[in-house]
Amino acid sequence: MEKNMIKKIAPVLILLSLCLTPYLPAQERHLDVPYVPTKYPVVDEMLRLANVQKTDLLIDLGCGDGRIVVSAAQKCGARAIGVDIDPDRIEESHENAAKAGVKDHVKFIQGDLFQADVREASVVSLYLLTSVNIKLRPRLIRELRPGTRVVSHNFGMDNWKPDQTSNVMVDEISHDVFLWIIPANASGTWKWTMGEPKANWEMNLEQLFQQISGRISVNGASAALKDAVLSGDKIKFTAERQLNEKTVLFVFEGVVHGHTIAGKVLQNGKELGEWKASRNPVTQKDIDAGSGTDIRY
Repeated sequence: MEKNMIKKIAPVLILLSLCLTPYLPAQERHLDVPYVPTKYPVVDEMLRLANVQKTDLLIDLGCGDGRIVVSAAQKCGARAIGVDIDPDRIEESHENAAKAGVKDHVKFIQGDLFQADVREASVVSLYLLTSVNIKLRPRLIRELRPGTRVVSHNFGMDNWKPDQTSNVMVDEISHDVFLWIIPANASGTWKWTMGEPKANWEMNLEQLFQQISGRISVNGASAALKDAVLSGDKIKFTAERQLNEKTVLFVFEGVVHGHTIAGKVLQNGKELGEWKASRNPVTQKDIDAGSGTDIRY
């Protein structure tokens, strides 16, 4: 069988398992996703792509036998928590952690992954279904701090495109790994004053997840806003302005924190100084189209 065909069939088999759920014993019908363990080479790639470090707290939603949690503690030195609704999987996870010698660095919680407290996580790992990821998505964006990494095996987030992707071949089967970085909410109208003589800047940003674009003006005159990039709470963009019949490039870098952005600015490649912008709170918008939630910045 061709590799691409195998890759296409694997998710179908998982969906077929869901269709058969009504015929499972009563104690097993509550599972949102059938238990399919992630292959260890894929676990390693998930940890690598998410750049898991000893300073991280990884939370694995739907942890199964705890292999991602155990590997994060054993190989990366990270603290890790696994959440699974199946008591058999939780018991197995405790056994695996003990065998690996990391039981003091990990914790396993029997419970609903949709109710799990993820606010303290710096990394969240998933091997669920796209439909489950989409249901989780508003909570992840609302409750996780900007810069938190979310890594998923095989299943995406619909129109929330990943920041990075990777691929692993295991036994001639292709496994995709997706990484998202939780973005700050930078949408809305921002104003700041800088330069000598003082110039009044205004920027209007539209945002869909981590993608930003918009308009910028100086003293009411339109300038070109280019190369706008948002990664976690870090923002960078270029403003092209005409001064004394010359084109001047201003490169702004900053950190979004609540309704302020603060950082440094370069003028034609030379550091000009610091800048600090403030946002009109009422102009902030939802960055998860269709979620209907109040997104945390």
